[in-house]
Amino acid sequence: LGSFAPPPATAGARGARGGGLGREEYEVDVKFHGILLGKHGVTVKALQQASGAKITFVKEPAGKVVLTGNEIQRSRAWELITSVKEQLPKVLTKVRNNEISKGELKSAPEMEGKVE
Repeated sequence: LGSFAPPPATAGARGARGGGLGREEYEVDVKFHGILLGKHGVTVKALQQASGAKITFVKEPAGKVVLTGNEIQRSRAWELITSVKEQLPKVLTKVRNNEISKGELKSAPEMEGKVE
C-alpha cells in the first residue's frame, strides 16, 4: 500500500500518543459500514486481526468508525479501512458487470445495483 498517513480524526476524537491505549473516531459514510463489516462480520474480524485494533461502527448522528488500540494499531486499522473503502466497491462493480473472468476471484457476491 506504500506510505500512508491517516487523516486527522474528527472533532471530539480522543487518542493516546506514544503507544498507550486510545480511541479515535473517523467519519465513514454508513453506506460503507456493510462492506467493512462483511458477511457475518468476516471483513471487520480480518481488519481487527490484521491491525490489532478494535473496530466499532456508529450510525448516528453521522456515520463513523471508532478505532480502539495503541497508536500503531489505530493507524494500521485506518489504513486498512481506507484501502477496503477504495478497492472493494470497484471490484464488486466489475464482478457485477462480468468484467472479471471466471476464476479470478474465489467467489463472486450476488448483489444488485452498483456500489458508487
